[in-house]
Amino acid sequence: MGLLDNLVGAFLKLTDPTPDYTGPRCLLERNSVGGCDRCQQACPHQAIRLENFTVEIDEVRCTSCGLCTSACPGLALEFPLGSIQEKLHRGKGQLRCSRAPGAGDEVYCLGQLTPGLLAEASARFGPLTLAHGDCASCKIGGPSIPERVLQIAEEGRRYFPGLEVRLQQEPLAGAEVGRREFFGALFGGAKRSAAELMPSLPLLPEEPYEDKRAERPAELRLRRAAAIRAQSVRWPRIAVGEGCTLCPVCSNVCPTKAVERERSPSGEEYVLKLDVSACTGCGACVESCPPQVITLAEADRAEVLGGPIELYRGVPPWYDL
Repeated sequence: MGLLDNLVGAFLKLTDPTPDYTGPRCLLERNSVGGCDRCQQACPHQAIRLENFTVEIDEVRCTSCGLCTSACPGLALEFPLGSIQEKLHRGKGQLRCSRAPGAGDEVYCLGQLTPGLLAEASARFGPLTLAHGDCASCKIGGPSIPERVLQIAEEGRRYFPGLEVRLQQEPLAGAEVGRREFFGALFGGAKRSAAELMPSLPLLPEEPYEDKRAERPAELRLRRAAAIRAQSVRWPRIAVGEGCTLCPVCSNVCPTKAVERERSPSGEEYVLKLDVSACTGCGACVESCPPQVITLAEADRAEVLGGPIELYRGVPPWYDL
């Protein structure tokens, strides 16, 4: 495929209303016990099919409402969040959906907002004001959007407890934007569009498929940015109790490589470590743990902003081949 074909493909991808799907972060592809169908349940248009342990999105039925992205526990479904973050910043915490009256920056549907977006914007600008149209008659997201946005905001309070969201149908009052901010946003958007249109380099043959899990999703980066400005957080994390066999199941099913299993230099002990800031609280390891010794807990701010923490250490009760 030539450069022109790559550029055309990249342009079509930008205009494609379906969210990006990262298979290695999907709990179905990770073979988590119990599986997951939250994206399918959240979709109001029956645009998602779960077949052959993967997610398929019907491009005709999908309206780009974004409800599946905030429902996905492994962050396998995503819309580009940079442009939405920029709009929240430019409006100083004010944003409207594309069907809401008035001026100001808009997002296609408020369902595209995420806990990290709301937490990070509130950490900067205080209470957020979000305007929506007549959701009851809207064909994009539908009547569940206002309630779902409030649920997303509640999740966002885990990362910034001071998060406040005001939902309204009235036009936004608007926020003053200086010349420097305006031109900065203009050039920033142009640079980002150019970068997105550049064709991606193919993966090297030796690069493993699972490495995609180590690419920190934008949502996690936004959550951490909010936590930096917070005095306290309730970030989800896991705890491992006695009886752990140090098998690799928890690290295998983790959608973001938050859990890692390492062999000690002595060669006898194994260590489970957790990168708290990469944990989504999806519960895949809890459900999949063979001896059922993993539980969900909450991390404090120091654990989120620090390095990996040790979950469990010991000599496994099995012979390592």
